[in-house]
Amino acid sequence: MNRAQIYFSLILILFFSSMTMVRSQTNMNDINFQAESEFQPTIKDAVKFTELPEIRDTVHRITNANYAITSRPMFPKYEVTPINAAKMQNEPLTKLYHSLIKVGYGPIYNMPYAEVWANSTRSRDMAYGVHYKHFSSMSQLQDVGYSGFSDNEAELFGKKFYKKHTLCGDFNYKRNVMHYYGFDTINKISDKDFTKQRFQLFEPTVRLQSHYTDSSKINHIVQLSYYNLTDLYYANENNVKLKTGLSTYINKESFHVNFLADYYNHKQPADTIGDFIFSVNPYFEANGKKWHADLGVNATLDAFGPQTKFYFYPQINAHFNVYENIIIPYAGVSGGLIKNSYRSLSNENPFIRPDVQLVNTHNKFNVFAGLRGNLSSSTSYDAGVKWGMYDNMHFFLIDYATDKNSLDNKFKVAYVNVGLLTVSGSVKYQYKEKIHFIAKGNYYSYSLNGTDSLSIATYTKPFHKPNYDLTLSGLYNLKSKIIIKADIFAIGSQWALTKDVETGNSITYKPLLLKGLVDCNLGAEYRYSKMLSFFINFNNIANMRYMRWEKYPTQRFNLMLGLTFVPF
Repeated sequence: MNRAQIYFSLILILFFSSMTMVRSQTNMNDINFQAESEFQPTIKDAVKFTELPEIRDTVHRITNANYAITSRPMFPKYEVTPINAAKMQNEPLTKLYHSLIKVGYGPIYNMPYAEVWANSTRSRDMAYGVHYKHFSSMSQLQDVGYSGFSDNEAELFGKKFYKKHTLCGDFNYKRNVMHYYGFDTINKISDKDFTKQRFQLFEPTVRLQSHYTDSSKINHIVQLSYYNLTDLYYANENNVKLKTGLSTYINKESFHVNFLADYYNHKQPADTIGDFIFSVNPYFEANGKKWHADLGVNATLDAFGPQTKFYFYPQINAHFNVYENIIIPYAGVSGGLIKNSYRSLSNENPFIRPDVQLVNTHNKFNVFAGLRGNLSSSTSYDAGVKWGMYDNMHFFLIDYATDKNSLDNKFKVAYVNVGLLTVSGSVKYQYKEKIHFIAKGNYYSYSLNGTDSLSIATYTKPFHKPNYDLTLSGLYNLKSKIIIKADIFAIGSQWALTKDVETGNSITYKPLLLKGLVDCNLGAEYRYSKMLSFFINFNNIANMRYMRWEKYPTQRFNLMLGLTFVPF
């Protein structure tokens, strides 16, 4: 039996016991009991409240209330001057002048200099102008022939702006006079015209370019140019070139196609050379959030004289933005046909023979990779390496003739198959408009197979190709009042092929290592006003006598004083 059942049983027993005792007492006689106690019960007097109830009204009466209507005149007696709303205004446009003249003179080597610009001012419809430059020297360098020169350039240009196109036209004229002064003064030559050479160039160009903003349209650029180059030795070169570029979008990717038709004819007293180059270059341009890539091919036809050759060059170029334009690696493969003309070779080395032989250079491929980016908002860098294979790369050599009357002071051109490794780098710093600095350099390593494509001669040195070049340039702008410029150019050593022994009609040659050069220049300009300024330039401050080309030393230290002014 559990505890609850025990409690319940005890309660029942007590209940029945009490009921039995009650019944037994009712049958007994009355019995009185008296208990004695000292307790006397009392009742306390009542206390009555005499305060009467009071009713309080929560609504307060307002006394002395006056009601009235205030009236105002419909038309006020005075007028309010309105204040115009504030407007955003663009910065005022910079004032443009119609002309600029710059003149100077170098007293050490008797060098006059003059340059003139004249152009239209700001216009929505067209722009046009003219530019002319003259720079010459009537100097005689030590231990060589007469080394005077005269460079004249003139340019006319114009642009017509349409709603969706721009039409441009240029006409260039150049007249460069120089002398083959690379010979020993033992050969007394009093007639300056005997070593004189003059290059004269006429070059008109017309270009039409579209400016469609609609991606469904085909943007295009068409350029037609012509030039005629002549010299004093009856060399005559004509060139007609048509370049066309088309671009549009296909599936959100940019698609480009470039066309080139290039024909030139080079006439000499003893021979005539003609060349026609046609190329098609389609490529896709793709972009992502952090990457960009170009993928295409360049198909080229080269009809040089009686021979016609076809070339296909890859075009792959890609870069990836690793971190906020600070680290951007890039890589690619390229190639192309390099046209060697009388104009291109004489621009590089004006002391070449007028009857120079011409062969185009076939750049089979270039494989390159590098790293570029921005170290800060004012500093950027670029470093890369490239390996390329070239068929018929040109090299300059002194043409040592067996003619006893020859001065041996003109260059011929040799064409050799070459492998070229190039390591390059550059750093640029710019602080607002106050400080500019750039340092760039290239290192070159050549590997030659040795055989000249035009002769049986064997060459193992990259003649007149420096093994490195370095440029340091700086500019300091002091409140746009004083401008200071400094430049340092360095070129490494280079090989030349010089005459060793001459016996009868036989000549033996030996390689000659030409020393490198360092050219330091410093210039300063004082801007007296917006219309007038003065300048002074110091060139070859180290006063070095070096040779960029064999037998042709350059000028030593020289300076030029001048001024710039705006006549109207």
